[in-house]
Amino acid sequence: MKKKIKVQLLASPHPQFDEVIDNPPEGVQYKVNRIKAKYHGWVCENRITWHKRLMKILPIPRMAHTKTDADVVHSTRGIIQVMQKKPWIVDLECGHIFTSFNWKAIQSPVVRKIIMNSLMSKKCKRILPQSDAARRSFVRAIGPKNYAKIKDKVEVLYLAIRPCDKKKVERNDGKVVLSLLGKSFYGKGMTHMLKAYEILTKKYDNLVFRYKGTLPPKWEDFAKSLPGFEHVTSKHLSRDELFDKMYLTADVYVMPTNKDNYGVVFLEAMSAGLPIVATTSFTVPELVDDGVTGFLIKTNLTHENYYDRVDQYNKDIRKVNMNIVKQLVEKLSILIEDSELREKMGKTARAKIEDVNNKLNINCRNKRLREIYEEALE
Repeated sequence: MKKKIKVQLLASPHPQFDEVIDNPPEGVQYKVNRIKAKYHGWVCENRITWHKRLMKILPIPRMAHTKTDADVVHSTRGIIQVMQKKPWIVDLECGHIFTSFNWKAIQSPVVRKIIMNSLMSKKCKRILPQSDAARRSFVRAIGPKNYAKIKDKVEVLYLAIRPCDKKKVERNDGKVVLSLLGKSFYGKGMTHMLKAYEILTKKYDNLVFRYKGTLPPKWEDFAKSLPGFEHVTSKHLSRDELFDKMYLTADVYVMPTNKDNYGVVFLEAMSAGLPIVATTSFTVPELVDDGVTGFLIKTNLTHENYYDRVDQYNKDIRKVNMNIVKQLVEKLSILIEDSELREKMGKTARAKIEDVNNKLNINCRNKRLREIYEEALE
């Protein structure tokens, strides 16, 4: 029986933390502060939803002074601790998460100094990028010289997920169901997906495209005119309902994202045994093995290429890039036509989630996370 460690988890309402909270490492008891604001608070944990707008006038990183009787404080998504007397660690999904994705703000010498003073403090024990892409982004955000000062504290620790405990639904309807789940229509690449799907429906008459997410008015009529398009509008689904609706009754999970820093939906789809079609955006190539657990679409239309050109990025993701559309049609056609390949890739994807030695397995991640908490107390 391992010694119990009490950890104050300062977390946002993002679904990625549901897995952490519901499946803690052995012997770890989480006390949870769930920050419910769209943007994390600064200085204290009060809900200050104006953080991002405020930074245009007065750049201040995400900060908190967490009072707790726990042994360790685990700050998430770049919330740095101020005047913290307990040992603490922080995880991050990208380098400018510290400033609520404001790249210009993190270039400020004052903001960088605030961040570095906190991260260099003796009580800050670990800095945990959620992927190697996040680590590289972190280096870029604070600068190589600053990174060199704290690199010994840095360790990549991937988000992970438990395998789905349900089996895929066996269907005999002759349909091939494509599934996409995401709130941001443009950020998830839906402009490209709808155009690709239009082409695919002219080649195949057995397709269903099930989409859960926003549908802008200018695209709504077009999307609903496509054969087999299904728009799932249910806002609040439990984990079981989500898997039943979006994964276990699907054949392929496709999301040509240009925005995700991680993409928990890819892990969910893999745990349900689905092959993936995605892009080479940020962390995705670290999750999806091209040609093994799915296919990756090559693209430069991804947020890390636009850190200092946000306005241009928001314009470009609204345009249809026919090179991306062409690749989607090509890769999806392979999977539509080859049911054996779909099954093989899906089984391989699920095996990664089940493998206790794999970085995406919840037990593997928890083992290391427990060790990190123990090391923080030494």
